[in-house]
Amino acid sequence: MATMMVTKKDVKCKMKSYLYRVMIAVSMLLNVVLGGAIGQTFSARHYGRKKRGQWNLVWAIDGVVGKDHCMCCWAYWRVRKW
Repeated sequence: MATMMVTKKDVKCKMKSYLYRVMIAVSMLLNVVLGGAIGQTFSARHYGRKKRGQWNLVWAIDGVVGKDHCMCCWAYWRVRKW
């Protein structure tokens, strides 16, 4: 019987994946608490606001997370939503 060895790399990868999913859940919760759509992240909401010419935090979110992060989140939400 072969035994599977768990490496530090495996643990690190699983932890990173877990934390990524937790951050998405927190973002969705924050968005809903602030009056946004269910299943939409805070980033996607703010990109939608930017498209409509409303006050938004896209500049701040993209500055912290990475260029075009909000746009990618919004595009993913639109495709998944339909």
